[in-house]
This record gives sequence, C-alpha cells and structure tokens, in this order.
Amino acid sequence: MDENRKNILLITVIICILAIIGGMIYSHEKSLKEKAKIVYPEELKNTDTIQKTLSIDKDNAERLKEKIPASQPNVTYYITSPSVEVAAKETKERINRNDESLPRIATEKTDRTVVTPNAEKQKVDVYKINLNKNHKIKAGVMTTGDKTYYGVGYQQGRWEGMVYTRSGKKPEAVSITYTLKEW
Repeated sequence: MDENRKNILLITVIICILAIIGGMIYSHEKSLKEKAKIVYPEELKNTDTIQKTLSIDKDNAERLKEKIPASQPNVTYYITSPSVEVAAKETKERINRNDESLPRIATEKTDRTVVTPNAEKQKVDVYKINLNKNHKIKAGVMTTGDKTYYGVGYQQGRWEGMVYTRSGKKPEAVSITYTLKEW
C-alpha cells in the first residue's frame, strides 16, 4: 500500500509539472499572437495572408477582410518619421512595449492589433480586433412547472449543446440548438 501511495504521489507531481509547463507554453504563444503586427493595405484584401499573418482561423480572416476596409481605425495619429513604413514599425514596437505616450486605446488589450501604413495619406492606422470566439463553455438554469434544472453546455460555432440535471448525479434533460442567423 505504501508503494501505491508513492506512485500516486509521483504521478500527481508529474501531471502538475506538465500542466504548469503546458500553461506557460500556452500563455507565451497567446502573448505572441496578441502582439501588434504590420499588415499592408494590399494584404488586407487576401484572406490567406490575413489568416497567416494574424494566426487566426479562416472564418475570422474572411470577416476581417470584409470589415477592415469599410471601418474606421481605432487610432490614427501622426509622428515625425522618414517614411510611413518606419512610422508603422515604430508604432508596432511602441504598442508592444505598452508605451504610455500612445493614446490609451492603442495599447488596450485585444485579441489582435493590426498596424497599417497608409502611404497614400501618409498616416499609420491602428485597428484593435476582438475575434469571434468559436468555443464556449456555458452554464444555465431551466425551470419547467415547479421543477428547476441546472445545466452545463458547450458551444462551437453555431452549435450548442446543454445537459440539465436536478440532482447533480445524472443527466435529466438535454438540448441541442443551432444558430440560424448572427448579426
């Protein structure tokens, strides 16, 4: 029995260490994705380039391709620089350093930040992007008559499934829904 406890403790410690390492890797990769990226106006017309440059899925890349050209940038400001490209690079670096001299919206936390040099108008635009989250964990309460059920669920894209229980011991109801239209 003493040997079993040692093995269980060892396995638990190994799992904890692996979980911590995995969390650190995930956090590091996420912070790299959140850093500002320079995307040129002509690149904003190509879904594959947007997807690759910003490390996002194809659906989000399609939405950005449609929305960015028609939208106003979150920040446009002017700095003295030898070229728009140099200004874009400086802006990207300052955003990534959380430079306090920038407008607050430029350094606010979002899923992605796009810095776009606009050579025609001699300016740099900054777009702050919050992506459509594809996976969601949900919790809810449902009542029917005099009975109350507690539920947990999962949503991926337009599909959502919920499992309900009153006792917490076994599922007593299930629902599956599909979102027909989003806006």
